Amino acid sequence: MSDVPEEATVEGARRDLPFTVLVASFFGFAKALFLGFMGLVGLLSWEDVTEPWGIGAIILAALFAIASWALLRGSKLARTVLAALAVAGGGIALVYVFVGPTSAIGPSLVTAALAAVLLWLLYGPRGSKEYFGS
Repeated sequence: MSDVPEEATVEGARRDLPFTVLVASFFGFAKALFLGFMGLVGLLSWEDVTEPWGIGAIILAALFAIASWALLRGSKLARTVLAALAVAGGGIALVYVFVGPTSAIGPSLVTAALAAVLLWLLYGPRGSKEYFGS
């Protein structure tokens, strides 16, 4: 038996989850829920739409959910996947500002801004950098 108290060894192995990483994972879970719901709507209305999109939304929802869960566990890969999804979503939203209808400008800008906030949460604050060791 070791002379080191059990609490000291547990605390040494555990890393506290920074608030910014927690919020970033909440962003991912919220996006997963939204995309999952929209995918379900897409699947239910499959016959009524000209371009079915439900399966793609469900696949994206699964990616967001898995990456968000892994982010809470400290996965650097999950951080990269969420960042890549945010960059892709923000980029597509900015393109849609210029090619979409006028009514889509506001929502597209909000989507791009939320993607930028997610990137900042993952890579900006010191707590996030220390948690992932970068």
